[in-house]
Amino acid sequence: MKNETEPAAFAAIDVGSNAMRMKIVGMEPDGSIKTLCQQRAPVRLGHEVFLTGFLNEDLIQRAVAAFGEFREAIDKWKVASTRAIATSATREAINGDVLVERVFNQTGIHLERISGAEEARLVQLAVSRRLNVRDKTVLVIDIGGGSVEFDIIDHGSIVYSNSLRLGAVRMHETFLRSDRVSDLQVLLLRAYMDQLVETTLNAVNEHEIDLIIGTGGNVEDLAALIGTDSNRESEGVPKDVRFIPLRNLQTMLKELARLSVAEREEQYGMKPDRADVVLPAAIVLSEVVSKVLGSHGLYSPDVGLKDGVLVEIIDRFKHSWDATSEETEIIKAAVTLGQKYHFHLGHARQVRYLAELLFDQLAPLHGLPAEARTLLRVAATLHDVGDFVNLSAHHKHSFYLIRNSEIVGLGSRQLELIANVARYHRKAFPSAQKHEPFRTLSESEREWVVKLAAILRVADALDHEHRSTVDDIKIRIQRRSVTIDLQSMGPCLLERWHLDEKGRLFEETFGRGIELLVNGRDDDRAA
Repeated sequence: MKNETEPAAFAAIDVGSNAMRMKIVGMEPDGSIKTLCQQRAPVRLGHEVFLTGFLNEDLIQRAVAAFGEFREAIDKWKVASTRAIATSATREAINGDVLVERVFNQTGIHLERISGAEEARLVQLAVSRRLNVRDKTVLVIDIGGGSVEFDIIDHGSIVYSNSLRLGAVRMHETFLRSDRVSDLQVLLLRAYMDQLVETTLNAVNEHEIDLIIGTGGNVEDLAALIGTDSNRESEGVPKDVRFIPLRNLQTMLKELARLSVAEREEQYGMKPDRADVVLPAAIVLSEVVSKVLGSHGLYSPDVGLKDGVLVEIIDRFKHSWDATSEETEIIKAAVTLGQKYHFHLGHARQVRYLAELLFDQLAPLHGLPAEARTLLRVAATLHDVGDFVNLSAHHKHSFYLIRNSEIVGLGSRQLELIANVARYHRKAFPSAQKHEPFRTLSESEREWVVKLAAILRVADALDHEHRSTVDDIKIRIQRRSVTIDLQSMGPCLLERWHLDEKGRLFEETFGRGIELLVNGRDDDRAA
């Protein structure tokens, strides 16, 4: 039994492309947090993955062995909650699921392959707890081994997020795979990078950036070598947060390019698995920071993915996690995605509103949890984005666009469910025999999709003309039917007509017909 005087312990494991890290923290009775244990395993999963697409067997074995050591520490500290996340290398590897399965089978730890959007969200959590960014617009550059995440946080909310395949290990493996690099190698890397970041920099420079923040192991090492004490304490930057002046970074970049990997290790005391990848990281940082308008450098708050994971775990443990704000950010991200595909914002909002009313009042009938409501809200927001591709069969195009997008706050499995719900907002009913994506879902996931699609079809029918004429809905669930009473300024003749067709999935799913009233009346003259 755990001693009540011992702090509640929590663990975060970050399986990156260059190394694996675990941090265990404890929460004291007074709510303060202290670090109990930190471990780092120099397992470079990104080695060859970015060239071949596969994790080699030796790396998988080493990674599983490292997880065995993590497990021992987790047991020693009696950790109450653990989250392990994997980024680019494991996410992109064709055999990444082999690593996930072996880790679980041998240690009982579930390794979660997260999207770039989830990386952005977790880094934003960590940065927001370390720095006061509520009244600022900041650019966060998170340099990992496989990717670089560019996120703009405007007054606490992510308003832009993009993941580029510019990670330090990836760039090293592709362009700088030698002990001493040549000018030509650096030139090729810069040319490749410039082409990739141009669109991102254009988007960044549409905002007035107050601060640039860098995260990741390479940034932390550079800050320790060439950083200065912060002088922005009055602006919410703690004094112990290091500032990397652009001029210092550019000078260091020239020095790193001149030295061999062994010389970098000796001169700067770098670990072997840092000395080779710090150069491409410095190149990316220097090029980006120099092209952000008004920038003179960046801050290194010494936090990253694992710290964001711990923030969320602890907040949920203390029941202080702001689920409402989280869902608001998800919907905002969905709207941003919809605007990318020029969707009808008014119709999206109205269908979402009607879907929410239906879901809430039909709760005794569908029996779905709160998470399903969030998925329905996103699906309702994005159900028509397929119009961007082609009006014909746009539901199928919506499925493809949603499934292959990223929304901050949602995982790949959640997006899969949302895409299926949007796909079935019209035309054919869900069918495991005819539709492969639906067939691959679990039985419970199929149930969610069918019920949510049935509700979405009704909501969509009630705004078929995109005029937002329905102000409110009152529902009465009866033994053989569901009465939907619309509060509306108009007669809703077309809505009634379209509901006859789009309500069939609802009737089949819930075993009840729909009786439609308008302002309490059931005739076509209701107004």
